[in-house]
Amino acid sequence: MSVDLSKLVTAEALAAQAAARRAQAIKAEVQARIFAVVDQNTQASLLAAMVAGALTPADETTFADGQAWIEATKQAGRDAVSSGDNPIWPAVPAGVAELAAQF
Repeated sequence: MSVDLSKLVTAEALAAQAAARRAQAIKAEVQARIFAVVDQNTQASLLAAMVAGALTPADETTFADGQAWIEATKQAGRDAVSSGDNPIWPAVPAGVAELAAQF
């Protein structure tokens, strides 16, 4: 009787599967955190308003703060995936949620 070792799951394969599941969970958390403040349609509307010059100078600053926060949130997720540590999420800047709510 021969044993088919091709079906054997190694510790390395299990670890890779766990890492992939963790990366997907972190990516989903990044998206959920961002969309909880400013969903995709709102981001597009804000960008259009910014390009059209329809934002006040204060709103332009808040928009830029929001964009920086989105990038920092994405980077926190990437850092957590690569390091294996828990994500350290940046705080939402003042005024960003309120500006998003207008759109």
